[in-house]
Amino acid sequence: MWRLLGLEPGSVTPSPEFVLGRVHPDDREQVEQQLDLAKREGKPPAPTYRTIWDDGSVHVLRSYPTATEEHEGRTRMIGAVQDITELSDSERLATETLILMETLSAAAPVGFAFVDRDFRIVRINETLAEINGSPRCEQIGRTVAEVVPDVWSQMESVYRRALEDGEATTNLEVERLRSGERGPRYWLASYYPVRTDEVIIGVGVVVTDITERYEAQRFREAVMDTMVEGLYALDKEGHVTFMNSAASKLLGWTEDELRGRSMHGAIHSQRADGTPHPEYECELLKVRTEGRSVCISHDAFTRKDGTIFPVAYSAAPLMSGPAVDGVVVVFRDASIEQAEEQRAKWKLDELAWVGRIRDALDQDRLVLYSQPIVALSGETPSQELLLRMIGSDGSIIAPGSFLPVAEQYGLIGEIDRWVISRAVRMAAEGQRVEANLSASSVGNLDLLGVIERELRDAQADPANVVFEITETVLMQDVETGKAFAHGLAAIGCQLALDDFGTGFGSFTYLKTIPVSYLKIDIDFVRDLEANPANQILVKAIVGLARGFGCRTIAEGVEDPETLALLREYGVDFAQGFYLGRPGPIAAV
Repeated sequence: MWRLLGLEPGSVTPSPEFVLGRVHPDDREQVEQQLDLAKREGKPPAPTYRTIWDDGSVHVLRSYPTATEEHEGRTRMIGAVQDITELSDSERLATETLILMETLSAAAPVGFAFVDRDFRIVRINETLAEINGSPRCEQIGRTVAEVVPDVWSQMESVYRRALEDGEATTNLEVERLRSGERGPRYWLASYYPVRTDEVIIGVGVVVTDITERYEAQRFREAVMDTMVEGLYALDKEGHVTFMNSAASKLLGWTEDELRGRSMHGAIHSQRADGTPHPEYECELLKVRTEGRSVCISHDAFTRKDGTIFPVAYSAAPLMSGPAVDGVVVVFRDASIEQAEEQRAKWKLDELAWVGRIRDALDQDRLVLYSQPIVALSGETPSQELLLRMIGSDGSIIAPGSFLPVAEQYGLIGEIDRWVISRAVRMAAEGQRVEANLSASSVGNLDLLGVIERELRDAQADPANVVFEITETVLMQDVETGKAFAHGLAAIGCQLALDDFGTGFGSFTYLKTIPVSYLKIDIDFVRDLEANPANQILVKAIVGLARGFGCRTIAEGVEDPETLALLREYGVDFAQGFYLGRPGPIAAV
C-alpha cells in the first residue's frame, strides 16, 4: 500500500487525513462521501479514484471491499486496493476508439458492415443501409441474400473466399438497378476477413457509391472519343499523361507509346519547314512556366511517320492551388483552313493582277520580246514573239505572272488580239514571226475574221505569220480546234504544234489538222547527247514530220553538241539560249 501511494514503507505515520491528502483534488470529495457512507452503514467503500505522487504523476486506484469486523468495540473495515492505471488508460482508449469508429461510421459517405459466418448482418451503418435500399433496423440479423437478393449472385463467391480462404477482395465493381430509379447505380466494394485469435469470425464490408464518378468517367470518355479535335495533357515537366483517340489518329501515335515522353520532343521539335524548333521558343512552354493560356492559329506538329502537318491549337494550364501542375492542349489539323486562307490570298492576288493587266492594256504597257528560230537546212529563219508586261515601276514582268489570271478573268482575248496586231505589222515588214494563241482564242472562230482583217489592212503576207498552239489546247475541244486550224490555212497562215510528243493524240492531229511545224518538246532536247532514248524519239519525230509534210523546230538548244546532233538528225529549225535569248524586238 505504501508503494501504491508512491511512498517508502515507514516514511510517514499513516492516517485517514494523510491518505486523503494523496487523492486527486477532483476525486477527493467522492472518496470522502463513500467513507462517510461506509461509516453510517457499516459497509466497506469501493471507490475508484486518482492519486498524485510526489513526482506529480497520476495513478488510478480501485478499492475492493472484503470484510468488516468488530474489534475492541469498534468496527474495522478490511479491504484491498489495486493500481488500475494501465487498465484505465486502455479502457479509455478503447472507449474513445469505439466512439470515433461509431462517429465515422455514421458520418462517412462510405458504407460499412460486419457479416458473420452465416452471412447475417451484425453491424451496418446508415450509408450502407441506404445503399441497400431499406432501413438499417430491418437489415440487422438478416442475411445478405435477403437484404440484396438481386446482387447476391455476384457477391456470394466473394464472401465465401473471405470466410473459407481468408482472401480479401478489393475494389469490386457492383452494378445494380433499384426500383424507382431511372438508371443503374455503381458501387466499389471491398470484402475483408475479420479474425479473432486467428479464427475468421466474419466479413468486413466497405462500399463506396461511385455512380457519379462512373457516369462522369463515361461522359468524359464519350466526349473524348467523339471529339474531332485532338486533346492531350502534359504534366508539369511536359510529359504526356493523357491523349484522346482523335489525337492518336491525327498524330499516328498511341497513348501508350507517348505516355511519359516529352511531347515537344515527339511531335513539336521541328517547324513547318523542317527546321529545328527549340523548346525554349515554344509557346506551350510559356503555359507551364508562366501559367497563362495561349491560342496559336499557325504551327506544325510531326506525325509518327515523320510527316509535318499544319495545326491550330489552344492550351491552358492545369492548376494545383496557385501552382501549375500541367497543361491541357486541344488541337486540330489546319491543312484545309490554311489551304483556304492561301486560296483566298491567291484570289486577292489574282484580283490585284486583273487591275494591273487592265491598266497595262489601257496604258499600252504590253511589249513583245523575240527569240530567234534558226534554220538548220537552208530554210528562211524566223522568230518567236514572247509577251511581256511593263510594270508601273518600269520592271519587266514575265507572262507566267499575269497570263493565267488574264485567261481566268476573260482578258486573254484582248491580249491575243493585241499580239496578233503587232505580229501582223512585223509580217508586213517582211519578217517571219511565230505568235502564241491561247485556248480561249482557239475556241473562238470569230477571231479568224479579226486575223484576216488585220492582214488585209496591213497588206501583210499571211505566209509570214505562224500561229503556235499547244496539244493541250487542241484536246480541250478537238472539233473546234480543227475548224480553227483549217480556217487559218484558208487565210494563208501557218500552224505550229507546240510541245509535240508529250500528249497521246499527236499522231491523230497530224492526220486531221493542217500543221506546218512540229515543235519538239524541250524535255526531249535538253539532254539529247547523253540520253539515247531521247535520241530515238527525236529521230522518230523528224521521220514522222517528213512523212506528213511538216517541218520540225527543236526547242531548248543550249550547247553546240546538241545543235550538231539536231542537224545530223535532219531537224529543220533550232531555238534556245545557245542560239539566242529572248530580248526586245529592236535589239534582236
